Amino acid sequence: MADLTVKQVSEKWGISERRIIKLCQDGRIGGAKKNGIAWMIPENTAKPLDKRSEISKIIEVQKRVMIANLNTEIGWNLMNLLEKQGYLIDGIDAKKAILKLPKMKSVRVFETDFEKRESLEKTMGQLAKYYDGFIFIDTDQTGEKFMENKEWLILKLAEKMDSDSSIVLVNNEENAKFKLEEKLAHHLKQRIGLSMNSLQMVFPVSNQGLVNYDTIAKDVYRLLTDFKNTTGISITTDGGYLAFDEMGRTEVLEKGIFYRALNEQLRRLAKDSHFWSASMMLEDEWTEEPLEMNFRKVNLEAANRCMNMERIFIFRKSEIQKFKKNKTMKVYMQSHIHTMFVDYHEILEKEPKLLEIVKDGWDGVDQEIVMVDLPSENEGRGYISRNKREVRKAYECFERLKVYAKELKEVLK
Repeated sequence: MADLTVKQVSEKWGISERRIIKLCQDGRIGGAKKNGIAWMIPENTAKPLDKRSEISKIIEVQKRVMIANLNTEIGWNLMNLLEKQGYLIDGIDAKKAILKLPKMKSVRVFETDFEKRESLEKTMGQLAKYYDGFIFIDTDQTGEKFMENKEWLILKLAEKMDSDSSIVLVNNEENAKFKLEEKLAHHLKQRIGLSMNSLQMVFPVSNQGLVNYDTIAKDVYRLLTDFKNTTGISITTDGGYLAFDEMGRTEVLEKGIFYRALNEQLRRLAKDSHFWSASMMLEDEWTEEPLEMNFRKVNLEAANRCMNMERIFIFRKSEIQKFKKNKTMKVYMQSHIHTMFVDYHEILEKEPKLLEIVKDGWDGVDQEIVMVDLPSENEGRGYISRNKREVRKAYECFERLKVYAKELKEVLK
């Protein structure tokens, strides 16, 4: 299947190139992807309906998904993902959870108690007549009574669905042992024709560890939308889970795991986030190996989303000629990343304690987390900390380094 340019699609659909680019940016053209600055669109992609037409209004109303336990990290990521794809979202959750949810035009939330059947029955009477999909996200609720009500709710929601609908169960480790999807999947496929798949979370949902909920939400979305003709699929995920000890630190991480965690933090940056970094430039810094190259790409992607990204490079003035040839630094200087140079010898002379804090370097996000590099002689690549004292110390050091900083492009020009 070939990809078409915006100009080719414009001629095929009879609408302007500007309109097609806007539809791509709004996520309304399935499969559209960017190749550099140009959009490419699969040749068999259907033309999006005009939202002003009557038939479009009907179809938009039909694109409705129910999410149980909406006010969770996975639920939040799913809401954003589904909303971009034009879905209307109904959620059911406990009263306290609903109070924490802001109002969104595409989202309705209903209060219920998953432990009480009468509460679920009352909620069912308030819901829409039809749903394209149902997602049940497990929290820390467990036990046979809860599972009985969960099964009842699934069967009742199935009555509001048809053969083009699908159900996804997001199970925690405790509830996975009940194998509810195995019990119901065949029955629902035979009776209604809808698919029922599951995602098994093999990490403690109540623990305050580091988890990539965005990736989990994307897996759930794929199970919901891409496997309507398949039932019984079960995906197991650890969500990139990293535990923190009583000091608020992860264990020392091996190279691959450390880079994965770094990249996930960069991908999760919100537009109002502040990413701050100090690098002690060593002989083997910023190599052309795949892990480094991918990390560079993820940095640039974050910068292109207009994040507030600042990087300080610490090295000696005598090394300026060497770093003029460094490809990574050249690319960063040409991006939206604010790149700065700090002279190692000046800091050593005036505030040597700053070098003791920086050590080999670190990357920080807001004033919440810092990802610390370790010297090459260590067994691992680094660790992640959300220890408030450690993060604050690193952030204050970064702000102090900026007093001595010069624009990197001026130094390396």
